[in-house]
Amino acid sequence: MEFIFAFIIIVLILFEYKLYKTFINPFTIIALIYCILIPFNNFIGADLLQFDKVNDNSIFYILYFLIIIFIVSLIFYPLINDNRFTKQLQNNYGNYEKMIVVNKRKFILCLFIIGFIAKYISLLQCIQAYGINNIKGKSSGIFAHIGGLSVILLPYILLIYVNNKRKVYYLIMILLVFLNLLMFGGKYGIIIAFAHMIIFYAMMRNINIKKTLKYGLLMAGIAIFIFIGIYAIKPIIINGYFSKDEFLISMEFSIRHFFSYLLGPLVASNYYFNNFSREGIIILFTVLINIVKALIGSKDYINPVNKNFVSIAYNKVTNVGGLFSECVYNSGFLISTIYIAFFFSLVYYFYLNARYKGKKISICAYMLSVVLMMFFSNFLTVSGVVLNLIYLYIIEIVLSKKIILRK
Repeated sequence: MEFIFAFIIIVLILFEYKLYKTFINPFTIIALIYCILIPFNNFIGADLLQFDKVNDNSIFYILYFLIIIFIVSLIFYPLINDNRFTKQLQNNYGNYEKMIVVNKRKFILCLFIIGFIAKYISLLQCIQAYGINNIKGKSSGIFAHIGGLSVILLPYILLIYVNNKRKVYYLIMILLVFLNLLMFGGKYGIIIAFAHMIIFYAMMRNINIKKTLKYGLLMAGIAIFIFIGIYAIKPIIINGYFSKDEFLISMEFSIRHFFSYLLGPLVASNYYFNNFSREGIIILFTVLINIVKALIGSKDYINPVNKNFVSIAYNKVTNVGGLFSECVYNSGFLISTIYIAFFFSLVYYFYLNARYKGKKISICAYMLSVVLMMFFSNFLTVSGVVLNLIYLYIIEIVLSKKIILRK
C-alpha cells in the first residue's frame, strides 16, 4: 500500500505543479509530508526506532482526504485564468514589497517593537510566577497577546532587513524573538513562525525548484535544531554549566523525541481513524466557541487537548494524530470531509489572491506554514494559531489602506 500511496501522491503533486507552476502550494505542502513520512516510518522507523507501522486502512483514509484537498485545488484553478489574476504579476509583488519596505515600514516597526517589548514582559512575568524551568505553555494575559505581534510580523521584518542589510539590528531583533520562543519551549510555535518567514520570502521571490528544495531542507534542519535547542542547549543556559556527558544524553533524547514528534501522529491515526471521542464535534470549533464565551464573560472555556493517549511504540504514547484522523475521531468521516474541504477552500482563496494578485501574502504564508504542521495535529483548535490568523488579517487590511507615518 505504501508504494501505491506514494505513486498516486507523486502523480498528483506533479499535476499540481503543472497547474500552479510551483511546488509551494497547499496540496503539495501537506501531501509531500505524508508521502515522505509514511514510507519512512513503515520501512525505517518501524525497524530502527521500533515504532508501530501505519496500517493500510489509515494510509487509505489519508489518501482519501488528500484527494479531497486536490479536488478543492482543481475547483479553484479556473480563477487563475481570469486576467485580473495574471496581469502585471511582478508589479503586484513589487507594489506589495514597496508597501512593506517603504510606505508602511515605520508603522510595521512600531507594531513590531510594541509586540517585542510585550513578549519579553510576558516572559519575565512567567519566570517570576512559575520559575524559569516551568514556563512552557504558561504564556497568557494581555502582554502575551500583544507579544504575538512580534511573531506574526517577523516576515515583514525579514524583508525590511534583506532590503537594508546594514541595519543589522533588524536581524538581532528577529533572533531575539526566536530566543524568547525557545525559552517558552513551544516547539510548534517556533516551527510555524520560522516556516512563516521562509514561505513568505519564497513567495515574494517566486523561487525555482532548486531553491524550493534548498529551503525545504533548511526548514527540516531548523526543525531538528529546535529540538536540540529546547532539550540540550536550553538546560545549559538555564543551569549555567556544561557537562559533556549530560549534553550527549540530552542530544540523544532530542533526536529520539524529534522522531516521536514526527512519526507519532501517523501511527496514532491507526486508533483515531477507528474510534470516536466523548467530546465530539464541539472540539472542531473550540476557538470560535471560546471567543464567544470570552465576549459574553464566561470562563467555562473548552479545552481541546485530547486526554486519550494511544500507544505508538513500546513505552511511547501520544495524544495527537494529525488533522485528518483527529477530525474523524471527533466528528466522523462526513463532517470531517466538509470541515477539511471548507478550510482548504479558504486556504486556496488566500493562496490565489497572494500568488496571482500580490495581496495578503503574509497571511497566505502563515496559512501554508500551519498546513505544513497539520500532519502533527489539528491546529484549527489551537487558539494561538487561529488568533494569529485573525490578527494578521486585520494587519493586512490596515496595511492596504493609505496610511503613511511621516516625520
